[in-house]
Amino acid sequence: RVESMAKIEEMSSSGGDASGTTTGTTTGGTTTTTTEAVTKAPETPALKMKMFIAPVLLLGGKRLGIDYKDAQTITNIRMCFVTSMTLLIGLFSIVYFRLQAAKKRLEEDKVRVKSKDLATGETKEEEVTLYEHDFREFKKVLSSNLMGAAMVSLMHSYMKVVPPLLLQSIMMPLNLSETQLFQVHVLGRTSATHANLKRPWEPEPVKSPFAA
Repeated sequence: RVESMAKIEEMSSSGGDASGTTTGTTTGGTTTTTTEAVTKAPETPALKMKMFIAPVLLLGGKRLGIDYKDAQTITNIRMCFVTSMTLLIGLFSIVYFRLQAAKKRLEEDKVRVKSKDLATGETKEEEVTLYEHDFREFKKVLSSNLMGAAMVSLMHSYMKVVPPLLLQSIMMPLNLSETQLFQVHVLGRTSATHANLKRPWEPEPVKSPFAA
């Protein structure tokens, strides 16, 4: 029995690791070892200041002195939107030319990505070059911004809604600047120092400022 207890202590001290806890019990000369797995809780997405822009502009416009019914204010917001769209076009142009300049280098390596088949709706895995991966991301981000700008413009033209026009004027350039595409090809950042830039790129989880 003394030898059994010694073996249990030896197993407990050598068998434990960072991912679990090992315990032993002796009953009638039989040793039973139980391993309890320790699960790591998922990281909570960090709050960002831009998350509060929409609630402030849409709900607190009057407190900020923004009168969405004033003709001059509406004109100023329209000018702000046009300026923002011009800036966005310039930023997308920079990303595109930087991407083309790096095409030869990016075609030397490949990465496995998952894509959805539009015909069957099934998810498939394929191997593409880094250039193709990045260019797909470019088209996706560009399409998303064009769709957002078109929807806001139509809402303002036909429904006379003003706050979304101001909101998108601020959010669209901010959102583009935070994409992996912009950070890699414009800011020159790499996956060596920023883990979220490792391809294939995945959208970062976003936590609502109103979440508990």
